[in-house]
Order: sequence, then structure tokens, then C-alpha cells
Amino acid sequence: MNNNTLFERTLDVLEKTGLNWSVTKEPLVTADGKTTETFGMFRSDSQSWLGSVGNQYTPFQNHQLAETIVQASEGIGKVTTSGGQLDGGRKVFLQVALPDDYIGNSGVKRNITALNSHDGSSSISFGSSNVVVICQNTFYKAHKDLSKFRHTSSAEDRVKQAMHDLRRSIELDEALMVDFKRMADAKLDGSMVESIINKIFGVQKDTKIAEVSAVKRNQVEAFSNALSKEMNDHGATIWSLFNAVTRYTNHYASPKGDEAKQSYIMAGGGYKTNLMGYDECMKWLASQSKAKVYDFVGA
Repeated sequence: MNNNTLFERTLDVLEKTGLNWSVTKEPLVTADGKTTETFGMFRSDSQSWLGSVGNQYTPFQNHQLAETIVQASEGIGKVTTSGGQLDGGRKVFLQVALPDDYIGNSGVKRNITALNSHDGSSSISFGSSNVVVICQNTFYKAHKDLSKFRHTSSAEDRVKQAMHDLRRSIELDEALMVDFKRMADAKLDGSMVESIINKIFGVQKDTKIAEVSAVKRNQVEAFSNALSKEMNDHGATIWSLFNAVTRYTNHYASPKGDEAKQSYIMAGGGYKTNLMGYDECMKWLASQSKAKVYDFVGA
């Protein structure tokens, strides 16, 4: 890819994702003019404050992220297709499309997401973003075992690291698809529903209705409705149970507005709830596999 083509591809991605703006790092002073060791991060277009950072913090501009991910994705035969911002630009992301898969009774759209912050909260990180088409449930899972490359890395080193991370992220996403298919093949156990409700909402099976707040009752009812819808689509499986969690966060609990919803699912309470549901389902599947091994050994 020559420099002109790279510039055009990068600019196209920035324009399509609404990320064609930069950030500035400006010293913060007290009301009476005293200097501090704290700096503010501000958007170039709106001048809005994004967060406070220390003197050593080096901004990583959106055009640097786009150029890195465009080069890295095309270097492994993929394309950077989408992206956006979270929390007014405090975090930004770009997504590399993967082939669709099919789980249960629905297609699943797959993306690897590169996430960067402008508020000093994190370095560039990668994760899987999946959307179950039939119900439009989004699940984001950060790949925390990948080494994060720093804002201060050279352009060449960033691309090399990003290509490595993208390849590894694709492997992790393939493993996630295997997990989903295991869920789709596993029959739903009533105890798992109780376990999920207890884990997510803190409500146990034998808790009296009078002892549960109105807010909790509404949450559990919304989740129950979500589970009924998912079972109609996918049958009585663990995949339905997991999708009931993501349906709840995506369609019942998430705030209004696309950006607010994305922030909730990718970095807020929805992310934590979805991951909690995923972990509980995987623990149950692991326990069932272990039980089968014990049954075989004891046979």
C-alpha cells in the first residue's frame, strides 16, 4: 500500500466512523493561576473536556489509530469496516470484520474491535464484538491476555504489534464461537436459570416477593420475558439463557441513544453483566464436562 492510498483509506475510515477529529493536551491551572502537574484532554472540534492525565501521558490521535488498524487489518487480508466513539469521545473504537457464523437459529455478525481511550484510562486494546442477528443482541468481550501496545511506540512497531494482536484476536474469537456452539448444544437446566438470576440480580429462588424491591422485581420480570423470547427463537438451551442476558442488557437495561448504549455494552454496566452471564454459562458447561468424565471413569 503506497502512502497516498494509505492516506485515502485512513481518511475514509475516519469520515465514516465520525472520528475525524484530534485531541489536545493542555496544562490545568487553579482558579488563582497556580500551575499543576495535571493536564486536560480536549477535543479539537468541540473543545469538550475528555479527562485529566499526568505529564507523562502521550495522546494517541484518532488518525494514528485508524492508520495503524487499516494497515494491520489489510496486512492480514481483512478490512476495517466500522467504528465510533463512547462517552463523548473519551473512548474510540474501530472494527475489523470477520466472516459471519451461524449459532442456534441465527446468524452471528463478528468483528474484532480495537479500543483506545483519550481520558488516560487505558492503552489500545482488542476484543470481540458479536451481534446475534435474529434479536440484535450485542456481546463485547475484551481480550485481556493480549499485550497492549503503548501510545509512544513507533508507527512501524505499532503496525507489527497490531497485526500480531489481530491474528491472536481472531483465534480467540474462533474459540468464542466454539463456546457459543457448545451453549447451543446444551439443554437448559432450571438450576442454571436460578443461578443466573441470583448472580446478576442478587435474588435467590426462595426469596419472598415482599422482600424484593420493586426495582429488582421489574428487573427479574424483564429478564424472564427476555428468556421466553430467546427460548422461542433458540429452544430450551444454554445459548438461549446467555442470549436472555444480552437481550436484557441490550433492550431493557441499556440507556437510550446509540452512543450511550454502545458505552453501556462495551465499557459500562452492560459489559459487566454480559460477561458475568457468559462466565456463569461457561462454568456450568465445564462442570457438566467434568461430571461426564467422572461418570466414564466410574463406569
